Amino acid sequence: MTETRSSRTRVSLGAALSIALGAFVLATPVSGAALSAADDTASNTANKADAARSGGLLGHEADAGLDVRDRVLPTSAQESAADALDAVDIRWNAHGTPTSLITSDGVLAPADSSNPVTAARGFLRDKAAVFGLSPAQIDDLELVSDQLLADGGGHAVLFRQTYDGLAAATEGLVTVGVADGDITYVSSSLSKVSGTPAKPTLSPKQAWLKAAASAGLSVADDEVGKIVTDAASKLTSWTKLAVPGLATDQLVRLRALPVPGEGVRPVFQSTVVDSAAATLLGETVLVDAVTGKVLLRQSNVNHENDLEGPFTGTALGACGPRHSFEVTDDKTRTLAAVAVGLPVDDFTVKLFDPSGELLVEGDLLTSPEAATYSAEKIEAGTYSVQVCPFDDSLVAGSYAVTVASSDTAAETGDLPGSNPRWSYFPGTPDADSTGGDAVPANDVVACWTKESECTGPELKSLANAGPWDTLLNTAVGVPSLTTIGNNANTHEGWLSPLAAGGLEQAPISPVRDYSGKFTDAWNNSQCSPANLVPGGNDVNYVVGNLFTSHNRMHDWSYFLGFTEENYNLQTDNLGRGGRGLDAEIGNAQAAAIDSQVIEQTGLLTGRNNANQLTLMDGVPGITNQYLFQPAAGAFYAPCTDGSLDFGIVGHEYTHAISNRMIGGPDDGITSEQGGAMGESWGDLAAAEHMFAHDIYNGGSPWAVGAYATGNTEVAIRDFAIDKNPLNFSDYGFDTTGPEVHADGEIWNGTMWSVRKALVDKYDAAFPYADKALQLRCSDGTTTASPLAADKCPGNRRWIQLVFDSFLLQQGATSMLDARDAFLAADQMRFGGANRQVIADAFAQRGMGQYATTTADDHEPVPSFASPESRSTKVTFNAPGSGKVYVGRFEARATPIADTSAATALGSVAHFVPGTYEFVYVSKTGGAQRKTVTISPAETTKTISFAATSNLAAASNGAEVIGSTEGSRNPGALIDGTEGTNWGGVTEGNVDETTPSIAVDLAGGSRTVKTVGVSAYLSPATDTDADSGSRFTALRKFALEACVSACDTAGATWKRFYTSPDDAFPGKRPRPVAPNLNLRTFDVPDTTAAAVRLVALENQCTGYDGYAGEQDADPTTTTDCKTGSDRGTIVHAAELQVFGQ
Repeated sequence: MTETRSSRTRVSLGAALSIALGAFVLATPVSGAALSAADDTASNTANKADAARSGGLLGHEADAGLDVRDRVLPTSAQESAADALDAVDIRWNAHGTPTSLITSDGVLAPADSSNPVTAARGFLRDKAAVFGLSPAQIDDLELVSDQLLADGGGHAVLFRQTYDGLAAATEGLVTVGVADGDITYVSSSLSKVSGTPAKPTLSPKQAWLKAAASAGLSVADDEVGKIVTDAASKLTSWTKLAVPGLATDQLVRLRALPVPGEGVRPVFQSTVVDSAAATLLGETVLVDAVTGKVLLRQSNVNHENDLEGPFTGTALGACGPRHSFEVTDDKTRTLAAVAVGLPVDDFTVKLFDPSGELLVEGDLLTSPEAATYSAEKIEAGTYSVQVCPFDDSLVAGSYAVTVASSDTAAETGDLPGSNPRWSYFPGTPDADSTGGDAVPANDVVACWTKESECTGPELKSLANAGPWDTLLNTAVGVPSLTTIGNNANTHEGWLSPLAAGGLEQAPISPVRDYSGKFTDAWNNSQCSPANLVPGGNDVNYVVGNLFTSHNRMHDWSYFLGFTEENYNLQTDNLGRGGRGLDAEIGNAQAAAIDSQVIEQTGLLTGRNNANQLTLMDGVPGITNQYLFQPAAGAFYAPCTDGSLDFGIVGHEYTHAISNRMIGGPDDGITSEQGGAMGESWGDLAAAEHMFAHDIYNGGSPWAVGAYATGNTEVAIRDFAIDKNPLNFSDYGFDTTGPEVHADGEIWNGTMWSVRKALVDKYDAAFPYADKALQLRCSDGTTTASPLAADKCPGNRRWIQLVFDSFLLQQGATSMLDARDAFLAADQMRFGGANRQVIADAFAQRGMGQYATTTADDHEPVPSFASPESRSTKVTFNAPGSGKVYVGRFEARATPIADTSAATALGSVAHFVPGTYEFVYVSKTGGAQRKTVTISPAETTKTISFAATSNLAAASNGAEVIGSTEGSRNPGALIDGTEGTNWGGVTEGNVDETTPSIAVDLAGGSRTVKTVGVSAYLSPATDTDADSGSRFTALRKFALEACVSACDTAGATWKRFYTSPDDAFPGKRPRPVAPNLNLRTFDVPDTTAAAVRLVALENQCTGYDGYAGEQDADPTTTTDCKTGSDRGTIVHAAELQVFGQ
């Protein structure tokens, strides 16, 4: 390596920097994925995952979503009809129809038929007035599915509105829960708009071009005519467009959209998917089929032998070229060729001998295709392989074909290897291996059926009709000989993140032995890009690991209800319902070559990320797993591979599960709070799978992504799931403001409380610590399903109810809708046996009896009272005026009470028994914290806060009398809230320039005894675009006192306190909110008329974990101070001074 460290570029991250880990780290739109590392900056809001990209044939720009429909209120007639329902809790959606109907006893009405569909429709007809519809309109609803919950847990009957034969493009759904002869629950997204849609005048191609432009994707004028259209098929109703420059076919179909004030409009529903860069674009767009107006747009991205080839080409109406390869000796007995395209492409694969004679032609009716040739002796020479469309009239498209050879002959019937095997890490590689040169050896070799040399579990499962590599959509169910099967299609994606890209590398074995040797090349080379050559960077092993992880998630979730009829991910649904041709596409090491760690646009792309694109049932899900690498001033991960971290992979796969099971086969999750819960469900399912299988991830089992991120305590989150204190009133608490990854942690904490309540209730009869029982409940045997949930510990009952509740929710779901669906699922499966403990657990997290919200509400109203248990009346007492918050956070949180006579909130609130943390915040008195236990015996309780006076409060008369030149918002330091902050901005790094701010204390000279300081961050503002940048938060500070003439240039300042080096202890991979909020410091008694806060270090400059060169990549600089501009800015939110 000839380039010196000093020659590396120092990147200005600025307010536009956004690190995507989640998707693991993109702050993605609400309908899909990612674990989020959320950012380094304040600008990473939920809809800014896409940075601008231009140039070349195609370009796309950022998209913030669009919906032209106005909100509709229920009519007085609807409200009167609702009032007539007996003890029904009802909430209204944006269409003015009920989003949720539930009763306190779990039964809405007796079913009037033993047939669930008839009973469901009968109930809706009887209550049509509540929905603002007529009985005839209820009769016209199309039955989408009668979904049976796993193991007989009841029926979720789903209906959809249609208009003159056109199905609603989005929403227009109603789900009715039916169990044990009762109607238990209803959720809906029905519209009251009626009418007949006009005939379309646009073509599907014209509509798609308008959709693409709306999504920020431009197609050059001279390329429009080259778009190839494949007419809509009767099977899927989609028109397929092959667009030059896009690796993924685009889809268009005609649907209807009711628009208030405009009637029912005909719309073309288009998917706009760009896989040309690491910045993901995956949009669903509705275009008026007459006017061409874009009516709705939403993102579906939720932001790890001797071979020849792969060879790539196209087969548009004719065979592709013959690709030559060498057989170098006479020992070869088997040749196997595998061609990969889109699942709907129908190829044939041909193998030719050196003379050009055809040896074999493989035709499996769809993609992928395989051809296997075996002989007693295959002579050395130059052979060739060719890919052709099945029929010259078909639009097949691009492919990649790889050839493998073996010295072993195929087995009888030319079907090789009857017992395939894979090597993989059950959880993660040994975390102790990161940062050193040791190679982790905790992987296993697992076989389809158990053999003595197999160290892992037997993989055969009733969730599959054949081994994982079997192509079931063929007449004989032949093996693919690679990482392609009925549930997953996995390859390397070095050059393309949304369709298997790069070289399409994957392990190929003519004898179905996919075990391999892992060398830990990425870690041991310290992220050296020199590894990214064919066969390098453990790529075949990693692809195999990702393939097994997707199949393991498929099998585990199958028994929880993610089956064919509930829209799972399979190429062949075996006649069991749903649409096939949608196995999960997995791209390992996505964009590893063509997207450097930090683009100059400021967007982290080809590293530190994972994401999931989930479209409609019948369209493949696509996941991208990335390499991890330290990035200056943004994210400090070790050199790891996300494909090897089951927590990350399981998180992303769960995005597909929740988006398929919620909102019917086409909608998925569409709301802000739904997106937050989607992030949470990803964490919860991945962690629960690992717990049930007793898989160790190197740290806390409830820290998802611990291996990839290098943080074994909280991983990418603010809190580990099992140590999460958040509640509903904390919505928007994080430094990003409202954001799906951050606010998903509220659901994490809530679900942990519910899970724990069920575990505690059933622990005596079904021990939580019984590992053998946990495994029987999770996996069952090769011939029997897992044990029913009612024979299992409380955690299995909990995760079963999570999956049950998916089927009862609409796409525009809220946390309270999900709560109600969970309670309804308990009624349906367990007869409501757990209603009290579940309701109490929700109430302890602020989702109690009187909580209110809408699906996109950033300021929900919390309630800590339970409808099932007696709650304690709590009176908060404090001198003066202040607000009381439940939890640890004040900024952007919603208070539960206040002590001001001038407001309507009041000083009284009700709490179900439990232990609570409180923060009392007064503009004049500063902040106080208390932890209080409320016992079941207490009917009333008074919680008092002491009389205090914050000498540095502007409301008391304190004022800022000086600050370092370049300071932003100096008054924010003394405004009494952590929701704003002061920014000290200098030319040099903070540890050299030590920016400061001086405050004249209220009341003259006083003795200072304690000081409160906050380094909390807040979303970007017009006056400070960096106010949310994590690495700019204060880390170490000093306090100085002045006793006279403090506002003059000649004032004397004496330093009386220097904080610990880690006063605000950010860690790798990045600082997080719980380490930055207000802390109290005991200081030496000091007389002062003014106090000056001096920043000695910010997070960037003050922590060794963010310093120095941490990798061997010559194209990047990892040192925060020299590799970014984060070291030149410091932020502090509050200075509070107390004395006597």
